[in-house]
Amino acid sequence: MQNYGDMEKAIAGQKHGLDDITETFIAGEKLSPGDPVFALVGGDDVAYKAHVNGVKLTAGADLVEGNIVTVTVNSITVTVEFQTSVKDTFQKIVDAINLNEEIRELEITAFLLEGENRSFHLGGPGISITAEAEVTGGASQATFTTADSTSAKFVGVVRHMELSYKEGTGFYPRSVPVSVMSRGHIMAPVTKTAAPDNFKNAYVILSGNDAGLFTDVADGNYDTGCIFRSPRIEGDLVLVEVRGIK
Repeated sequence: MQNYGDMEKAIAGQKHGLDDITETFIAGEKLSPGDPVFALVGGDDVAYKAHVNGVKLTAGADLVEGNIVTVTVNSITVTVEFQTSVKDTFQKIVDAINLNEEIRELEITAFLLEGENRSFHLGGPGISITAEAEVTGGASQATFTTADSTSAKFVGVVRHMELSYKEGTGFYPRSVPVSVMSRGHIMAPVTKTAAPDNFKNAYVILSGNDAGLFTDVADGNYDTGCIFRSPRIEGDLVLVEVRGIK
């Protein structure tokens, strides 16, 4: 009822034309018609919104004796002192993160990759991860940089249905089946600053206030393989051609 009279809510997720492929996923979180959604590689058929679910933190120089490394993951802090070597210190950082109960409850895990001597990684399903590391103490303090990514794959756009659940109307709550268009034409939301037009490439923003919206800006955004098939049609909605999982 609360969506009556809201044209964007009525149109988002509406398909256009008859030639389409729709697949069924399980909602890993609350999903709305028009949302671009992602699934984890090697995981079950669970669909999530756009998230930065992978972060790589890299030290610009070797850690040294006396260093204290403070890592903050989704506002949860872990502190590690320098061990007998750089390798042992990074292993200690990973172990401390994985043993932290608050971080474990978020299903975020830390790991090292072979061949990377000054980096560690964070990953988690269906959750946006923010992380930073600061070094104090010792004769020198390396500076950490972060690189955001996602280990999920774009699987399509949520279809519009007449939706009513005990949790509310107009959206799919977590754990229910959700219809996702993997090929075809569908109405989807774009950022207010986007300039969509017919045959322009369509990307999805993974983080920030516009996370989960389509844009024509490639830099720093996820290449979905989709293309726009119209300029704006209604408010911040546009016709998008979904061209398969990517």
